[in-house]
Amino acid sequence: MENCPPAVCEASDLVLSFVNAESLDGWLDGATPSDVAAATELRASLAVLLRAHSGCALDAGAVGAAEAHLRQVATRYPLIPVVGADACALVPAHDGAFGLFARVLGAVTDLAYRGAWARAKVCKNDTCHTGFFDKTRNTSGLYCSPACSSQASMRAYRNRRKAA
Repeated sequence: MENCPPAVCEASDLVLSFVNAESLDGWLDGATPSDVAAATELRASLAVLLRAHSGCALDAGAVGAAEAHLRQVATRYPLIPVVGADACALVPAHDGAFGLFARVLGAVTDLAYRGAWARAKVCKNDTCHTGFFDKTRNTSGLYCSPACSSQASMRAYRNRRKAA
């Protein structure tokens, strides 16, 4: 999976850029406070599932609650299948914030359909927690970058030395 297929990269880029966005202002141009609240909840639920993909410790019931929230959200922001001779796609039924949320959920659906959803993870470095797409062959990636891997490794080494 060194070079991910373009459709997988496009879908993962959309989901991860939404989850990793520091501010939702760039995503929600002219949004209402309720749109921002809905986006924050959607992002939090997706982040829980990415943490589960990474094997992070989660509160009991967190994954179930996130999945239930995403099921509920999916009914509010529907996707319409558009079938063509050369390609098929799921497109949002609405414009604006609702369309954005539907596009993100459509990208998650596309990743799941292609067997790549479990590769969307959160960095396990205690100081990072950035979402990333695991491109390792055996889906064993734990860190978003070599720098985070090195930091976590050094932290573990220092903790072992301190304990000894």
